[in-house]
Amino acid sequence: MKIKTVIAACLIGLTAVPLVAQAQQAGNQQQQALPPALLAAIASGNAAAVERAIAALAAGNPVRAALLAAQTMAAAERMIATNPAAAAAVANAAMRVAQSPAVQSAASAQVATMLSAASRIMVAPAVIAAAPSVVASLAATTVAVASTPTMVAAAPTVSAAVATAATSVATNPIVVAAAPQASSALAQSVTTLTAAVETQTSTTQITTTTTTTQTQTSNSPS
Repeated sequence: MKIKTVIAACLIGLTAVPLVAQAQQAGNQQQQALPPALLAAIASGNAAAVERAIAALAAGNPVRAALLAAQTMAAAERMIATNPAAAAAVANAAMRVAQSPAVQSAASAQVATMLSAASRIMVAPAVIAAAPSVVASLAATTVAVASTPTMVAAAPTVSAAVATAATSVATNPIVVAAAPQASSALAQSVTTLTAAVETQTSTTQITTTTTTTQTQTSNSPS
């Protein structure tokens, strides 16, 4: 599968379901499951407070940190309609937790879910209008996580979706005006991510073809 096909599929996935419907999937149960200290930090919209709360509650457990960060990201997505600036800040805090190699190794599936949510948040018009500089930071952090060997190997399609969303952010006039240097750096990071996804996709294709050929050879009559 070519990278353009992968990105096209990701675009469909990003736009097929409205943001409101995506946010509602998490439901109130997940929000209630969050510890009070983390809920308070999220409500404040203070990224540093969110990171501190997750670190304290996780107590060095990367699986726990990933779960809390994923729940935080879901909460951030639900905030788009009511407090888009806070949504960007909270999402950025959650994604910074996912930058930990230990978190990615221990819970790559949770991190992939976070990457998908962050991709939706960063392209939301309300979020861009409310906090363009924070959106640039969120996009940069998300691209950094999506570019790691762990995540490119575990979720290449998700990483491709991140590249697509981040490209939209890097070329958005509002973001460029608010954070020109960050936008330029983001564009360069996206190029690196796209190349990594292409390499991973090609490697997967070669491995699959080789395995299929070997299977057919072993099954053919001698």
